[in-house]
Amino acid sequence: MIRSTSAPKWLNRLERPLGWIAVPQLGVILVTLQAIGYFFVMTNSEWVANLALIPEAVRRGEAWRLITFLALPLSSSPIWMLFILMFLYSIVNSLEREWGAFRTTFYVLFSYFLTVAFSMAFDYPILQIGHFQSTLFLAAASLFPEMEIRIFFFIPAKMKWLAALSGVFILLEMIRGSWLDRAYILCIYSSFIVFFGPAALASVRQILRRRKYQRDLRD
Repeated sequence: MIRSTSAPKWLNRLERPLGWIAVPQLGVILVTLQAIGYFFVMTNSEWVANLALIPEAVRRGEAWRLITFLALPLSSSPIWMLFILMFLYSIVNSLEREWGAFRTTFYVLFSYFLTVAFSMAFDYPILQIGHFQSTLFLAAASLFPEMEIRIFFFIPAKMKWLAALSGVFILLEMIRGSWLDRAYILCIYSSFIVFFGPAALASVRQILRRRKYQRDLRD
């Protein structure tokens, strides 16, 4: 994975007028929502339907769903959920240390509004937020590809290999899903593409130019 250590330049220009949206320690908020959602769903599985982002229900006045879908637990296993909460907190904090509170908040909000906009525009219910969390992970993996984490607290794995594995699962979902599912996946991951695509293309061009230069020297 090509490493990009800086936020897009256009994002720097937005910080002055929009700096007020910065939320320090955003990871704490996301983890707290997940913990609350896990508690309610484990108490009564019907809470999944109450927390989910269901466009028809929102239009009937259940506006809380625009926020509570973020509390849909990422796992039903207590051990796996503990790992997920620690991991989620770690990657959001890593983004904040690298980018600062404003840029991290903007990235999270960008992904959030893409999810909500697609759901409401196409009557697409959001019953799980794995893809939303994945956009955060891919951002952290792009910034820190060599960072090693411990799966289940003892299996070492580098972020870049986990990101590659995530890419395989995303591709499989694209293949197996309906056209609407595919459209949603493209929409939610466009936040990652917008933020990291230009830097990745620039890095590829630089590598290609370097290789061409080396070939020219050998010739």
